[in-house]
Amino acid sequence: MAFGEQLKHKADEVHLQEKAKDFGDAVVEMAKAVMSAAAGYAQENRGKVDEALDKAEGIVEEKTNGKHTETVTKVRASVDKGIDKLVDQRETVSPSQGPSTVPDDRHSAFDEQSPAGNPT
Repeated sequence: MAFGEQLKHKADEVHLQEKAKDFGDAVVEMAKAVMSAAAGYAQENRGKVDEALDKAEGIVEEKTNGKHTETVTKVRASVDKGIDKLVDQRETVSPSQGPSTVPDDRHSAFDEQSPAGNPT
């Protein structure tokens, strides 16, 4: 038996594909929990976040003598929009809600017909 065949047999024997899928699902759940926590912090401390952003905006304005006011204003608007979106998503998605977003594998890592590193 060739080395590749032995490796595939062992991977099948220890259910490597299923374990990789379970790990991917766990990572997705952890990411959802982190996003929810960050959104919660942003929502609960929006005043503090705004104060910190105002202070940073003021420092940039002061250090550049207002040279980059337009850019600073655009960046601040983008940051505010991102925080709002994060908070809105927290209200619609929570950890453990809905099916996993990790797709099922269509190929084994040992399939010779599938290009390396390409799961599709």
